[in-house]
Formats: sequence, structure tokens, C-alpha cells
Amino acid sequence: MPERVETFDLGGGEADYAWNINGNSDHSGVIAQVRLGERVEWTLRNQTSMSHPMHLHGHHFQIIAIGGTRFEGAMRDTVLVPAKEDVTIAFDADNSGRWPFHCHHLYHFNAGMAGAVEYIS
Repeated sequence: MPERVETFDLGGGEADYAWNINGNSDHSGVIAQVRLGERVEWTLRNQTSMSHPMHLHGHHFQIIAIGGTRFEGAMRDTVLVPAKEDVTIAFDADNSGRWPFHCHHLYHFNAGMAGAVEYIS
């Protein structure tokens, strides 16, 4: 069972081509906080008409659901979140620090679909 469950909306694009995570487009802004030792579950909800390969530095995660259907999926550090779809991942917070989480399309990253995951005590 996860100790922390969060949902992240992947948004933006379209006419202005400005991307964000939960409305945040500040690359260095903290979008999530975790505690060492927690099991963390995130649902990534893609609100856009483009797919986004989301990458978490410093960790490997397990894909545990696509479109709300749960299963025991593969371990990886990047997952493709299809347009207008959701993907749920789970990981163990076992690597203290401040880690980037971002879209691996560099033009989406540069236009704001990025932020930091920060360990707190």
C-alpha cells in the first residue's frame, strides 16, 4: 500500500504551446514532496492532445495502471502517457535529494512541462 498518493495533470500546448504539470511551468519549481522510505503512487492525467514520455530522475518506478485498469507492469524511469489518457506509476522514495520530473520531448520540457521532486523530513 502506498503511503502517498498524488495526481498530476499534464496540461497546456495547443494554441500557445506552453506546457505545464498541475499548472506549474517553472522548471525549478517543486511539484511533489516525498519522505524517505515512502511508497509513492502517482496518477499522470494527460489533459492534452499529444502523448508525453514522462521521466523521473534518480528512481525507477513500476507502471501499475493504464486508463484506470490496474496490473503489475514493468519497471522503468520513463513512461509514455497517451493523449487524453492516464497512467499510474508507483515507486519507493529511496534516493534523497531533489530530482527532476519532466516530459522527455525536449521542446515540451523547455516550454514548461518540468518540475522537481523534493525529499522532506
